Amino acid sequence: MLEKNIVEQVCFDQTIEAIDPSAVHTVTLASGNIMPVAAFGTFHSDWAQDYMFDATLEAIRIGWRHIDTARAYENEDIVGQAIAEALKRGYIESVDELFITAKLWNGHMAKASVAPALESTLRALGVEKVDLYLNHWPSPNVHTPGCAADHLNPNAVPYIHEEFMETWQEIVKLKKAGKIVDIGTSNHTKGTMQMLLRDCAADERPVVNQMEMHPLFQQNELRRYFQSEHITCVGYMAMGSPHRPARDSFKEHRNDMADPTLLAIARELGVVPPTVCLSWAVQREQKSGGFVAMATRSDWIRSNLENATRDLLSSDQLIRLCGDGTPGNDGIDANNRLIWGQVFLWPEAEGDWRVLWNDSQLFETREDYLEFKRAWSRYADIKKARTFQSE
Repeated sequence: MLEKNIVEQVCFDQTIEAIDPSAVHTVTLASGNIMPVAAFGTFHSDWAQDYMFDATLEAIRIGWRHIDTARAYENEDIVGQAIAEALKRGYIESVDELFITAKLWNGHMAKASVAPALESTLRALGVEKVDLYLNHWPSPNVHTPGCAADHLNPNAVPYIHEEFMETWQEIVKLKKAGKIVDIGTSNHTKGTMQMLLRDCAADERPVVNQMEMHPLFQQNELRRYFQSEHITCVGYMAMGSPHRPARDSFKEHRNDMADPTLLAIARELGVVPPTVCLSWAVQREQKSGGFVAMATRSDWIRSNLENATRDLLSSDQLIRLCGDGTPGNDGIDANNRLIWGQVFLWPEAEGDWRVLWNDSQLFETREDYLEFKRAWSRYADIKKARTFQSE
């Protein structure tokens, strides 16, 4: 059944008409630079890695000009090969026609590792600079590729601000050296962002935060905070990512594209549910943000991009999806977070993935964290000695 499902999702057809890239909606970042709101994603899920070259090449042919990459996706070289082939075939005349987003992986956040990590990314992509470089996660915690949901790294730590700022200053240096046009973050919370903005200069501020956003997880309050700080929000998993890795799938999760309100709007418009999701991503909040989407079929690649060229949803339909901003009217938002990040948890989080997101364990210094860790260890010992332990 899985093989049949994959076959249905993979089909490249060069008779599919391309879209004029100039028709794609853009946003102006705080730096003044222009970013296409639609980013072609290169995260490979559990099966799509074998198709990433063809999918990226086809995306460029069809008109995508924003390519979203990351070291963690383990395919920067494949994406680079697709870019080179797009140049060879004349889909683009220069790599400068592309807006490339890349990311610093958690395992390379040590001060001495940042510059070599970017150099490796540039070589793999075959470019001299990237348009946007994001710090992928606030903490340097890593997981084994393809790991299960219960994977734990005993060396994982919470957010330690002094150490993050060492990483950030290295990213800033690379920007000032001309290897990065704009800098940003990914998966930051309000607390981690407040600490960053407090301690960086005006020309060192992030201009983008990439974060999970889809109709059943709209993150309105957090997004509006970032907007108030002139930070553009780009949403990943914009369609609810029905084919995400198994470690990020739990019985509590709901399917965005099966929501009754979203399905009703799709029927009204005569479109498929993914179209409603991506139209929502483009049109919400006065068209101030962007989205990341990936597909391995030419018709879907085109359809996804087309949603960034038009305003399909009426104001009434947007209200039904987003609410009207008044208490109790949140549209279909259900706080349905799909990426729990449980594989990044540190021991003191005690297995509660919500600690990764609720700012309850943020530390200014390593010593602050170690003091907390010592107190937690004493508490854990007392708890084990004084409470009933089920067998």
